Amino acid sequence: MRAVIGGVGYRHLRDHSLGIVMSDELEPLARPPAFLVEDLSYNPVAVGQWFADLEREAPVGRVVFVTAAAREDGRPPGTICAYRWDRILPEPDEIQRAVTDAVTGIILIDNTLIVLAWMSALPPEAIVVEVEPLAHEWGDEMSPAVAAAYVEVRPLVQRLATDDVAARALPVMPLGGGWVPTGMWSTRQ
Repeated sequence: MRAVIGGVGYRHLRDHSLGIVMSDELEPLARPPAFLVEDLSYNPVAVGQWFADLEREAPVGRVVFVTAAAREDGRPPGTICAYRWDRILPEPDEIQRAVTDAVTGIILIDNTLIVLAWMSALPPEAIVVEVEPLAHEWGDEMSPAVAAAYVEVRPLVQRLATDDVAARALPVMPLGGGWVPTGMWSTRQ
């Protein structure tokens, strides 16, 4: 199965750079055309067009998005949540907001997923690995909690991209993963 690891985030924004740092570090491990690593931190409409171009070459069966996502739902910084997105789109006004945000340069995993699904450009299996950030300021150094999570996330993302059993063992969840403090799919609590 053809798989993509896609980092989503902002460069030089401390914890919010996690996805880009990971895609930069994993890119040398890519083995095109079967296994790709890409920085997907740009307009989700363009990301959808990129996936559509890939589909013309050969189907992509799985994408693993890696990102820092501030859920503000009680998760401690550094919490890792991994899930298969349930692909349930929000109401039309929320889809419109995601598209508007996308074309104005706001890069968020939720916008990316919503826009790709709305465009029918999302590969059949969409896995999200997100880390709760702490530091949201200019700089290259991640906070200690997110730096520790990064060390765990790197092999997890690689495994989920290439291991069908591991990928299918993840729960199917809504955007954000529906985090609860006792969730078995959360590696940190």
